[in-house]
Amino acid sequence: MKTIHYFLITLLLLCGIGCGGKKSKLATLQEVDSLIRMSPDSALALLRPLADSMAHESEATRMYYQLLTIKAADKAYITHTSDSLIRQVVAYYEKHPDPTRLPEAYYYAGRVYSDLGDAPQALNYFQRAAESMKGSTDYRFLKVIYSQMGRLFLYQDVYEEAMKAFRQSYQYQVLAGDERGIVVDLNHIGNTFMALDNADSALCYYQKAYKFAQRTNKRELIKMTQKNLSDLYVQLKQYDLARKSLKIFEQSEVEDLISVSSIMADLYFQMGTWDSAAYYYKHLQSFDDIYALQHAHWGLAEIAQHGGNSQSALEHLRLYKVYTDSIREMTRASEVRKMQSLFNYQLREKENRQLEKEVIKQTQSKQRILFLFALLVAGIVICWQFDKLKKHFRKNQARELKSIQMAQYRKSDAFIEENEEKVKQLDKETLKKIDPVQQALLQAQKEQLLCQNKQVVADRNEQLLAENAFRKSAIYAKFHAAAHEENPKLPIADWETLREEVDRCYKDFIPRLLALYPFSEMEQRICLLLKTGIKVTGIALLTNRSKSTIVSARKSMYKKVFHQDGKPEEWDDFIRKF
Repeated sequence: MKTIHYFLITLLLLCGIGCGGKKSKLATLQEVDSLIRMSPDSALALLRPLADSMAHESEATRMYYQLLTIKAADKAYITHTSDSLIRQVVAYYEKHPDPTRLPEAYYYAGRVYSDLGDAPQALNYFQRAAESMKGSTDYRFLKVIYSQMGRLFLYQDVYEEAMKAFRQSYQYQVLAGDERGIVVDLNHIGNTFMALDNADSALCYYQKAYKFAQRTNKRELIKMTQKNLSDLYVQLKQYDLARKSLKIFEQSEVEDLISVSSIMADLYFQMGTWDSAAYYYKHLQSFDDIYALQHAHWGLAEIAQHGGNSQSALEHLRLYKVYTDSIREMTRASEVRKMQSLFNYQLREKENRQLEKEVIKQTQSKQRILFLFALLVAGIVICWQFDKLKKHFRKNQARELKSIQMAQYRKSDAFIEENEEKVKQLDKETLKKIDPVQQALLQAQKEQLLCQNKQVVADRNEQLLAENAFRKSAIYAKFHAAAHEENPKLPIADWETLREEVDRCYKDFIPRLLALYPFSEMEQRICLLLKTGIKVTGIALLTNRSKSTIVSARKSMYKKVFHQDGKPEEWDDFIRKF
């Protein structure tokens, strides 16, 4: 019935416009406004023919028309590419406040800047929209504002603020009686807890969302929540619950959805059902998604290694690294965009403050006090934002360092000895087992451990061969000889050659080092020389620095990575194993 209702409204409006009806343009726009929520495409079709005649209308009508055009495009999922129109609309309604249209102007300014990738500016306008609606009972609009704020905070990894926004949105969803919105926001809150590594709280909200989704009896909402639950259950190693949650998805749906296929792959992998896991990991390769491809090759590499197929495992690991590097570059680019957006926002704020300062010179002392207060608040916000970015960088650095240390351990004698000890324990357990099936399982585990040790030995032998070849290279000899000269002068080309040879021998040594911290060119050269086996005195000569400077540089690099004071020798030891 709703569809028929809006169809009739659209038909009548088209007839009115086409026949040059006597209705005023303002009345026509008000009728179009009532149509936008349910049929934005039809609303756009009605607005376009009015564009030329708007030039002869009042400013109020023109601004209302521009607001409706932006609103309809947004509802029709048309990406905004310019802020020129919305800035005019906001400026107008700020001069001529309207309790309904001013909040809408602020909200759609936020939507425009969201599409333009300017998150700080978008959050600024969403906050203005919320503030302009204090005391309002339009819960449907308020919930949308806070939901948009939550998404932007989550995108910027500002999880505490995202949580506040989603909780506020959830409260308005309840007041508005929006069943779908309640389930969606409960899932958003659960997702935010997952980002905060709080699995228990995430589980609580997912379960709450699932109970509510069941009451609505809407399959779409149930599946949304079951997907999140199953992903969490896999991480918690509650595999039976994960499988139960995934039963709602038909096989065709599983194969069409990246997220569900990924969960299925991880579930079977954790359960040790290798054939099923391999099936879903291979299926992930059919998606044109870099994250799905990275995840697929990681899983297939693990399965190949488990099956003793070293060649296949190495190939998948190579592809996994390719996609990981691509994702890292995308992440860095995203961080640069965020920083640029924040910088632009701060630049605009600085320009605004300068304009305010010029006005303040002509105003009374009360206005000066207000300006200084605003300046203080802006400074706190800027410091807070930079602190968040710094914490995010350190979190990524710690994750990268942990990965490196784990990789070093998996190549160490301690790892081999640990596996040998496990083999001995398995031999003892095998003697105690009578059941042939259990004996076979224990034997398979033993073979896997032995295979891991063989792989470690093979990798170490391969590394030794690479190092022997490097030590026999011309560039190695050239740098060692120059380290004993009085005033060695090596061209840039020799440094580039040394870097290429070290990267080849130690598998992207410099790129891996820069993933930990953006070291300077001089710091990179010191690390290259340490890796080449040149002593501190030789490093000082080759870099044209004093010995004390080289000592300080090594201590500084250690602190940049480990965030604590350390001896130069500790950094040398880290580089030797890196």
